[in-house]
Amino acid sequence: MRRVLILANGPGELWCWARPMIPALADMGFEVSLRLLPCQYAAGNETLIARNLGAADVTPPMSIFGSLVRGEKDPPRAVLQMGGDLLFGLALSLKNRVPLFCYTYAPKPLLGRCDEVFAGFEQARHTLLPGCDKVFVAGDLVADSLAMDVDEFHWPENAAYRVAFFPGSRRSIRSAALPFIKGVRNSLAGRLNGVEAVSALSPFASVEEIEEWRAAGLNPSISSTGSILKEADLAITQPGTNTLEMAYIGTPGIVALPFAFLRHVPLPGLKGAVASIPFAGPLLKEAALRSASRGRGFLAWPNRLTGREIMPEMVGDFSADDVAVAAAELLLNRDRREQITAEFGKITQGPGSAGRIAARIAEMVG
Repeated sequence: MRRVLILANGPGELWCWARPMIPALADMGFEVSLRLLPCQYAAGNETLIARNLGAADVTPPMSIFGSLVRGEKDPPRAVLQMGGDLLFGLALSLKNRVPLFCYTYAPKPLLGRCDEVFAGFEQARHTLLPGCDKVFVAGDLVADSLAMDVDEFHWPENAAYRVAFFPGSRRSIRSAALPFIKGVRNSLAGRLNGVEAVSALSPFASVEEIEEWRAAGLNPSISSTGSILKEADLAITQPGTNTLEMAYIGTPGIVALPFAFLRHVPLPGLKGAVASIPFAGPLLKEAALRSASRGRGFLAWPNRLTGREIMPEMVGDFSADDVAVAAAELLLNRDRREQITAEFGKITQGPGSAGRIAARIAEMVG
């Protein structure tokens, strides 16, 4: 049987990109092998979760050298990389003498060495590989991932305001976010009556972590993002693919990134090594990230795609009370929330990207 080797790194790429690609490739008659890559954002249980996504086999993270020396029972017909350092994909495609494909939202090193690049958005066509015709705009796999969320989350019927908190897919940042979110929730509940809040934890969260959030009174749930967002009045999230899920569901929200969280943002390579220096490392890291944030542009994907602030962004030295004030203002302003939802409709995508990518790979590898 024809086999495609998928390379995925972080929790977000595994869940939102690789998860819908595996059945789409199977529908085209491919057997899928899934290999996880080293990732500074890893939760630690990716391998266990990956084994339930339908791939024929799953390989835990290993170094480039380990990936190359590992024997293949059946060489793949193609390599599809979804996140991570393209050195892995390039090395494995050269070793097996097969095409290398990459799915990405943004430019990255070695992208020009791919046989074809699958873009999530039309806006990226001319920025991924300027002047090159190897970019195929397939659409956003997040929409396919949302379509796979068939469970149901039930909000209390007597809730006047339903607020979903998304603390992120990275354990270190979720830990830092817990007391902050508790402060936002308490402050918001003191400003408005009938607030029901849910903390939407990553499916990669451990049982111990879920219990920690429950003990803090933050009503944790690992129900699917789509099921939680469908009836939410407002979502408060960190930057990431959650902002796309909010847009496709039509749930208005606020992106909040307090500078207090910066020391918990993992960095790759040499930057990560500097940040790990005892005592001075975290301070240097925070200073560097603060400096970089001044020219950051937009963080929320709907804002990045349109070039304007559709959904509010809060970045800087602000408190939990500041976020609660902004959230209360939005909850009380139905017209503003409906305006945000209407703007989301201009960038909304439906499922189908995974099928287009699978068909394109089948066409190119035969």
